[in-house]
Amino acid sequence: MDMKNEVFWKNPGYKPRPELKKDIECDYLIVGGGITGVSLAYFLAKGRAKDIVLIEKNEIASGATGIAAGSLVLKGELDLQDIIKKFGQKSGRDFWKANHEGLRTIKEIIKKEKIKCDFESQDTIFGTAKRKIDPYVLEEYIVEKDIEKITELLVGRQLRKEINTPLFKYAILSLQQGISVNPLKFTQNLSKVIEKKGVKIYENTPLIRLHHKRKIAQTPKAKIKFKIIILAIDAALRHRKIKRLASTIVITEPLTKNELKRIALLPKKIIWDSKDIYHYLKITGDNRILLGYGDKHVHKSHTHIDIHHPHLKRIISFLHKLFPGLNKRIEYAWSGSFGITSNKIPVIERKGDKIIIAGAATQIMCIMASKHIAHKLFHKESLLDKFFEEVS
Repeated sequence: MDMKNEVFWKNPGYKPRPELKKDIECDYLIVGGGITGVSLAYFLAKGRAKDIVLIEKNEIASGATGIAAGSLVLKGELDLQDIIKKFGQKSGRDFWKANHEGLRTIKEIIKKEKIKCDFESQDTIFGTAKRKIDPYVLEEYIVEKDIEKITELLVGRQLRKEINTPLFKYAILSLQQGISVNPLKFTQNLSKVIEKKGVKIYENTPLIRLHHKRKIAQTPKAKIKFKIIILAIDAALRHRKIKRLASTIVITEPLTKNELKRIALLPKKIIWDSKDIYHYLKITGDNRILLGYGDKHVHKSHTHIDIHHPHLKRIISFLHKLFPGLNKRIEYAWSGSFGITSNKIPVIERKGDKIIIAGAATQIMCIMASKHIAHKLFHKESLLDKFFEEVS
């Protein structure tokens, strides 16, 4: 079978909602049906907000959300030592605490709302291929161990018990710091939950014009009069701080249980390389290896999933170095893009009745930022108050 240039994630039975065809009014208008927009609608609805409308230009999760890896980890774009250097010891720990809260929140939503999304809680491994001692990895271990008492530094036989690879010489094992999901299922099925909570959703309904003074959003076939509008359109947002980063993901044919045992990935774990944070790996719900890589800035108009061949070459090389002799065929491969800022912290700004949120990069950060905005709209305290003071 040839490798398919298509996204692996599917959600059988999902039916997109009709487009908006008549003029309506609402209190809150959310533009963007990715994880940020859908989770924001969830937190608003949970807080008893009324008259919430969400519009999506294509289908729910059809952008960066639905083509992501579905690996939700605490460190993500920023390692703990980066966080502490950026915010200081006390604020850095508060930011780390907020990351924990984001991870817990996702687990709670999935459990409480009974969302089918191939959810699995997994440990994470932060490995290094360097033969000499890597001060960066050791420093990461020291600062994390000070907060997370169950973090371990793995070498030799201990390392091979957690991941059997000749590539890593030592690694950090962080317990209960990862979640694996099918990101398309998670977001589309969460959209069904918010609909039951009263949120009106219109798909294939792009925002084509915004009349600020009149508080009217123009779509192709109708107008929406709003009190507050939130733009959750990520890299599509025209903002000087938002860059679009391309990444590529491949998925192999399924592994047998014996093959998973041989590479010591039973139980499953989420893994990435300290040498390059955009080299990452996880085992899917049906026992395939997912690998990703991405480091290329692309133009704002780049939205297709055609394979970025230099990325593909690096991913295949990484797989062979990790598990030589495994020889699993790649069945799916695609490229995509997402929004990111230079400091890896999302942009959250409010100007009057308009709020923008973009560049969250990781889905945990998307959830955290969305919850923060909902808290601010309800005039409540948020764990992220000191980091995002623009929303009030």
